[in-house]
This record gives sequence, C-alpha cells and structure tokens, in this order.
Amino acid sequence: MRSRPGRRRPALGAAVLCGALLGNLLDDGASLLGELSGGSPQSIFASRGSLERVLERLAAMRDSALAMPAEQRRAMPGIDWQAWESLPLQAASGPTREWRERLWRLVIELVPATVEEARRHQAHPGG
Repeated sequence: MRSRPGRRRPALGAAVLCGALLGNLLDDGASLLGELSGGSPQSIFASRGSLERVLERLAAMRDSALAMPAEQRRAMPGIDWQAWESLPLQAASGPTREWRERLWRLVIELVPATVEEARRHQAHPGG
C-alpha cells in the first residue's frame, strides 16, 4: 500500500515552524544582547525609544516561545518557558522600580539562557 503524499506534511510543517521560531528567538535575543552588552539597567530606561525597542524584542521572543510546540519545548529544558509565558511587558501602573528590576533580571538571565539553549538545540536537534 502506498502512503499518501500528504502524510509527511505535518512533521515537515512542525519542523519548519520550530525552525522559524528558533530563528526568531535567536535573532531577537542576539540583537537585544548586542544592544545592551556592557550596559546597565539605566541603558534600558535611558530613553523611551530604548525601552520600546527592548520591549518589542522581548514581546517577539515571548510570542515565539508561546508558539513553540509542546514537543519542542520538552526538547529544550534549558529554556524557562514559564518565565516567557508570564513575561511582564507592562507595569500595571507605570514602570515602577520593582518592574524595572524584574525586567532587567529577565534581560540578563532569561534572554542569554534562551539564546544559548536555542543555539544548542539548533546545532544538535536530537539532544
């Protein structure tokens, strides 16, 4: 019995989706880290434009993380998926000091860990 040509498409589609999402995580994460290398928390909050760029990149990374299929998430345990799901991109009543500190910790901890794990997975998809 011949298999139908469409039977491989879901697996191929998932691989393409995962590759695109990994690419987004890597590109946005590397750009964010490059912009802030050697910086301080003040570098994010120095200007409205700077903060907006950081928040846009974090939102793009969050969207890619949220769209990642569960099977691929399990294959990348070094990414804190829960942290991406609860990313605080807005302060409830304006940017408070606590919110700024949390955002900075995410930028210096979550983003590098995510980029590192995405690179590892991209280089060795099987493990």
